[in-house]
Amino acid sequence: MLDNVALAKRVLTDNTEVLYGIFGFINTSGYFPPCSFFNEFLIGGSDPCDQDGRMESWEPFELTAVEHSLILSWWQSIYPGTLEDSLNVENWGDWVQEILER
Repeated sequence: MLDNVALAKRVLTDNTEVLYGIFGFINTSGYFPPCSFFNEFLIGGSDPCDQDGRMESWEPFELTAVEHSLILSWWQSIYPGTLEDSLNVENWGDWVQEILER
């Protein structure tokens, strides 16, 4: 069984570092997506913002609420002051749009 927490950390780390990776924008926003939104990203298996395919895709997966909490705590240890917030939207796509417009 794959360790979803370790896998999510790898996806986030790689995505933050790749040119045009969406988490390279999110890391400076002060926000982190709620579990359901983050799972929409993870289930996709790739970052649609990485249109040049600079980052390898991953096997789609989801996090439980507990796993998401562990990822959020880890993210906050790297980016202090980050808040989990839905930004008053209903899904991952709208959430990303809110981040990019800030």
